[in-house]
Amino acid sequence: MLESVRTRKPFRDGFQLLPQSVWANWGSIIQDADEEEEEVQRFKYEQQLDRSFLSKSSVIGLGFGLMSPVLGMSTTMSIGLLNGGPLTIVIGFLINGIATWLCSLSLGEIVSRFPIELHGGSAMLARQKFKLACSWFTGWLMLLGNWTMSTSITFAGAQLLVSLVTMTNDKLIGENYIVVTTVLAFYLIVTIVGLINLKFAGFIETVNKVCVYWIVYAVIFIDILLLLFHSGKYRSLKYALAHFDNSFSGYSSAALSFIIGFQQSSFTLQGFSMLPALADEVKESERDIPKGMSTAVLTSTVTGVVFLLPIMLILPDTQTIINNPKVMPIALIFTQSTHSIFVSLFLVIMILGNLLFSGIGSVTTSSRAVYSMSRDMALPYSEFWSYVDPSSKHRVPKNSILLSMGISYLLGLLALLSTAAFNAFMGAAVLCLCSATCIPLVLVLISRRRALRGSPIKVRYRLGWFVNIASILWLVFTMVVICIPPQVPVTFSSMNYAFVVYLLFLAAITVLYFRWGRYNFKTPLISEDSRTDDTASASFVLQDANLPK
Repeated sequence: MLESVRTRKPFRDGFQLLPQSVWANWGSIIQDADEEEEEVQRFKYEQQLDRSFLSKSSVIGLGFGLMSPVLGMSTTMSIGLLNGGPLTIVIGFLINGIATWLCSLSLGEIVSRFPIELHGGSAMLARQKFKLACSWFTGWLMLLGNWTMSTSITFAGAQLLVSLVTMTNDKLIGENYIVVTTVLAFYLIVTIVGLINLKFAGFIETVNKVCVYWIVYAVIFIDILLLLFHSGKYRSLKYALAHFDNSFSGYSSAALSFIIGFQQSSFTLQGFSMLPALADEVKESERDIPKGMSTAVLTSTVTGVVFLLPIMLILPDTQTIINNPKVMPIALIFTQSTHSIFVSLFLVIMILGNLLFSGIGSVTTSSRAVYSMSRDMALPYSEFWSYVDPSSKHRVPKNSILLSMGISYLLGLLALLSTAAFNAFMGAAVLCLCSATCIPLVLVLISRRRALRGSPIKVRYRLGWFVNIASILWLVFTMVVICIPPQVPVTFSSMNYAFVVYLLFLAAITVLYFRWGRYNFKTPLISEDSRTDDTASASFVLQDANLPK
């Protein structure tokens, strides 16, 4: 069944991305709620999870953790250094931040109208003939994107942790044992963040709120200590913002190198699309999740630029900090700049603190994506994965959390077999999240945005077209960029296989759809008139005449 909830709210309760003094400059792009009645579609699932588990500030903190520029930009620094350096890293991140913010606005409109995990939104937006397929592919691409992104975040943290050890003694871990040590550290991290989600769920609200303060103070401490303890000559501001040298990438085209450098920012900022999976655990998800997404993107963008600029001012010679298999470039930047192991260790520890928040958040979102898909019978043994113990104090989908941890453990083994194969799966994370976000955005355009009528959070009609189209183009552009090798000449081990893995994912999803999905998967728009149970997970009838038939 589908319930339509109509209310009238003043505009001041709307899309407040920034403090009120700043908001006045942006308010003109948001639809005034007084111009039309709000209509939010409610889904009559049995409410198994805690509806007030996460507050608005917690959603912002979780999103900020998933898109932490401190962890994300630090662990992928080699991509930007190879493909231009300061201009690519700082300006490229700023461009990515603005474009990603537009994407968060577009996705926020959909989540506001249909406050449910994204595959449910696709089902609501698609025409009757394509509802099941659109919902299936959106949900599975988002689920695979959650799993691989979660693995990417925790593995990058493990690499940084190993760098912390080798900073003190380069010979402590032999080059042949670096990968094995990293995988063991990765398993330890996944276990810790998974257990926190399982056993200490009551603290996740606090963890998400503390995340914002940790990242902000980490940026402040890192920037100040770098500038204070830098022992060499400072770069000019012009160098920090505009210097470009792509000679290490091997590409002759400066424009192509600059674009390839966007990969670094894309890995960092794409996590915003994972937040709709939390719709069942936010009291006013139709408002708080859209606000959380856009606010987290803006906060990450501003914080990222503030974090990166001082690093570019003290940047050592690029040749001395790349192609070191034992120590990540960011750790070498710290040691060569400060010439102090103690200060460098402290700076790396500040970055590693972000790992706890990012890792916990990635397991939270990926497990909720499993729960949401299982609730609609998208996975074999769905009842097991979607089970929530009603007697537990903090109602979390424990089996979904265990499955997400298991997938991470399995993907981590790839690093032992082939670094190129593992990196391909990490690149596929961005491809999956981008394509899953594209599907409902395209469906919005097909409906000529009429499907969003009544959404509490909505970009003004004419600007909405621009924002939606720009978002789709940017997501497609990001998918192309992610598939390009960051360095040439390309060898078998350095080739970018992300697109190959993505195609394998698509093939597997398609086969599973025809073998399982067509017969078992249910969407919110499937009418099962013979069922009378109000808690049935997929017994809904479309009521809104404005939606495409």
